Amino acid sequence: MDRLTAEALGHLEKALVHDPTHIDALIALSNAHLDQGNFHEVEELLNRALSFRKDQSEVFFLLATLQALRDDNESASKTIDKAIELAADNPKYLRLASEIAKKREISFEHQIFLERLIDLEPLDGAAHYELGKIFHHPDDFDRVKLLFEIAIDLLPNNTSPIYSLALHLYQGEKSLEDGTISIESDIPYAKKLLKKILSLNSGEGKAKVLLAEIELKSDEEVSAVRLLEEALENQGVRGEAAYKLGLICQKNDKLTKAKKYYLSAMEHEDWEAFGEFRLGLLMLEQGQAKEAGGHLHQCISSFKKEEASLVKSKDHHLEKLNFHESRKELQSLQLIRKCLGEANLAIYKSKQVSQIDKTTLRYLNEALLHYPHYPKANYEKGLYFVKSGERENAKTKFENSVEGDWNHWPSHMELAKLAKIEKEWRKAEMHFKIVLDLDPGNKQATAHLKQIQARSKK
Repeated sequence: MDRLTAEALGHLEKALVHDPTHIDALIALSNAHLDQGNFHEVEELLNRALSFRKDQSEVFFLLATLQALRDDNESASKTIDKAIELAADNPKYLRLASEIAKKREISFEHQIFLERLIDLEPLDGAAHYELGKIFHHPDDFDRVKLLFEIAIDLLPNNTSPIYSLALHLYQGEKSLEDGTISIESDIPYAKKLLKKILSLNSGEGKAKVLLAEIELKSDEEVSAVRLLEEALENQGVRGEAAYKLGLICQKNDKLTKAKKYYLSAMEHEDWEAFGEFRLGLLMLEQGQAKEAGGHLHQCISSFKKEEASLVKSKDHHLEKLNFHESRKELQSLQLIRKCLGEANLAIYKSKQVSQIDKTTLRYLNEALLHYPHYPKANYEKGLYFVKSGERENAKTKFENSVEGDWNHWPSHMELAKLAKIEKEWRKAEMHFKIVLDLDPGNKQATAHLKQIQARSKK
């Protein structure tokens, strides 16, 4: 505490000695102690003020502030309501009320308080920005766009509203008149905004990563790689940038560099499991089964923890009727389960021997448990059923495979063979023709098809 603050507190305390009910002194002293973090003293002073006066809105405001700082948000909500009843046009009361509603995850209250605040202070850029972040439904696309644009005008040096608008325009989720959702990305406007951010702050990592993603979708890989390499300098996005650089290098067969980037991604908590997952798959392709297995088992453990967390979070948002956030969590959950499926299948294939034991089969079953429509896993389970003589089960799995990916010609091949065994000639012919359509040089399908066609001529 500095000397001037100490002197001010001393004068206020002396004033209260002469007049214990001096409301202005009580409020001023409460404010001073609140700034110093002396919560116990604040509570005593405010309770003293309320013992003889209940018509002072500032007392209720300070008490609500104290309760919010102590994370007693239910009490804070009731207290700030009393302050607003006494002074409905005080912007700072509405601002605190909106913050408390946000903490309580009461979206409609958060929205109402922000709208009232904007009515009182139409030049409050932070309120416009906060209100824009509340709306998530595609019906609100234009309203969110307008709120973010106003916030940008009112907060010209704040890059957060600019980034949020760029992301909003890139995602482009809009509701059409018939109620369906259309994705209409405004790429030029989004790129313009992201470049504006980088002109204000050349080290803004999030903007570089999003701009790189846009460049990749526009086949501007050289530009995307440059942006991601620059983003590596930013601790906050280094993991994501390294992971995406790893994917690009792997696609271009620069496998040594891909490994390096995946290892770098693994140093960051949010990207550790994804980096380990990709590194495991890559090492498996290179015949490093033992090392790959370690990475794949580790990523499976991490993904399962993330899966449980996402399920809980998704259900929580549903209970709060926050359908957009619940849908976002579901999308993340589907990605995690897809990775779990792929990782388990990779372990299964690496462990395959002439006779599949129960331990090995468990990985295949896990793959299908997490990713039921995974074509490759359904295909492998179909082959397992073929070997064990369970034709109907095999057929179901191969059908699941082509439903998930019509272009998976190995499953069409197996369906054709099963149909041929069952003497379902037309079905067998159809699947063999599909195989040849997808894999024109397939000699096995050609030979089978000739046999069927020769038989039909007899």
